[in-house]
Amino acid sequence: MKHGKKVILASVLALSLMAGCSSNSSNNPGTNASQTNDAKESSGTEKEAPIEISIGSTWNLPSADGNPTQKYLEEKYNVKFVNMNLTDESFKLKLASNEIPDIFPGTLQEADMANYARQGIIAVISTDEIKQYMPKYSADIDAIDTAAWGIALVDGKNYGVPRIWLNGRYGFIPTYNGAWLNKIGYTEAPKTLEEYEDVLTKFRNDDPDGNGKKDTYGMTGRGKAARNQLFNEVFASYGVNPYQFMLAADGTVTWGGITDQAKEAVKKINQWYNADLIDPEFLTDDNDQITTKWNSQKIGMKDTFMYHHLFGMLEQDKANGFPVVYGKGLIGPAGKTYVMSNGPLQTPLMFGKQLEKDDKKRIKILQMLEDLATNDEVYLKTTYGEEGVSYDMVDGVPVWKKEYLDTPQLQNDLGTGGYYNPFVDRSLSNAKFQMPADKQAFSDKLNAGNEIISDLLGPTPLESKTQYLANLNTLEDSFYSKVMVTKGDVEKEFESFKAEWLKAGGQQMLDEATKVYKERQEALK
Repeated sequence: MKHGKKVILASVLALSLMAGCSSNSSNNPGTNASQTNDAKESSGTEKEAPIEISIGSTWNLPSADGNPTQKYLEEKYNVKFVNMNLTDESFKLKLASNEIPDIFPGTLQEADMANYARQGIIAVISTDEIKQYMPKYSADIDAIDTAAWGIALVDGKNYGVPRIWLNGRYGFIPTYNGAWLNKIGYTEAPKTLEEYEDVLTKFRNDDPDGNGKKDTYGMTGRGKAARNQLFNEVFASYGVNPYQFMLAADGTVTWGGITDQAKEAVKKINQWYNADLIDPEFLTDDNDQITTKWNSQKIGMKDTFMYHHLFGMLEQDKANGFPVVYGKGLIGPAGKTYVMSNGPLQTPLMFGKQLEKDDKKRIKILQMLEDLATNDEVYLKTTYGEEGVSYDMVDGVPVWKKEYLDTPQLQNDLGTGGYYNPFVDRSLSNAKFQMPADKQAFSDKLNAGNEIISDLLGPTPLESKTQYLANLNTLEDSFYSKVMVTKGDVEKEFESFKAEWLKAGGQQMLDEATKVYKERQEALK
């Protein structure tokens, strides 16, 4: 199903053309529905009955039905919302009792999507139809990553509207103690892996804090809670993330953790560990310990924070009394300034199966979603409420009034946030409302010149991944934790791990990943 019944579509398009003749300050096709309703009322024609739309979102639940955001959208689009007000658990119970919402929660995972698709719970929706009724949002998606269109594919059919995480366009920033760099003769952050090794050596051995003791390290790691983020900048310099899918030279999909790049990277890390250049507590540290060690100048480098985290640390950095130097991705064997990234791709926004047969409702929802994502007025109204009442515009950016910031329940009373608008912080068109000028400048400065390494497939549903990945990750965690500190033969241990990983379901996962990747590439042509 790509466009629905021709007669219904012809009517909708005719109404859209009529609406396009009236004034539209945002020049946004998504507002056609509301303009058509206004035209009917002003001409004395009887207004159509509102379309009932049930929302199964579990995000930013409104305090009550009939809240200001709900009323605004209902009036603007001539719809009537049924707020299901669900938790993640009660949502599953509703599905079990065959109470299927029109709009699904935005918090679902790829495995949920695959299961619901194969159980006949969610609707197939044409990408052509999405692009027709959500043109500006579709252009936003294309500007960030066209691979987003492939995430909703299950067995060759599309099951939702693509979504992205804007900060996923960026990566983790290598960050250094500027005073320590100056002490060892550096006027800027190291640019190459060789310079980085020199910095680590001198941060450990040359008493950079000047206290006469050998009590400093260049770096530790986030081994306690996120072993997939251990030594981001080192693996990135080899062009690999050990916990992500990547494209092999032969065009097949492989797993970063079993590649030669990962093997060479871990050899380097092992060499540094055995040379006493890495804090031995790296396997038990988390971000709290990393921050404590950074603030107390026990380590001189950190690599597990993105620009927005670092922006929030500026006041503490100032209080620490030493300058902070932000680096770029290290140029190593990969030859590029790569940084690790979680990537922008997310699971899509899904709809109930019943929408496949309800062209009018489905098109109405798409038109409304276009506005929620790209129309300034609609985005601000559904995300922040009313200007001058719940928020003020400061240098072009909405800022909550103090009482609404101090008491989030007031925001729930308004119905603002992700319940009615699943594109909060997830649309390029509304990105201008998310950062004041100083934060934007900070982001531009830190992220410029870096290239990200992110998962080739993103949150793609794979049956083999559901079956094997948890055990494979446990196997990988154990191996990398040991090989980084081993006194043995890293090459031999790596090859043994690789063989075990492939035998434990890894090969099946790679075979399916390659098949899905090639099908997706073909579908996106």
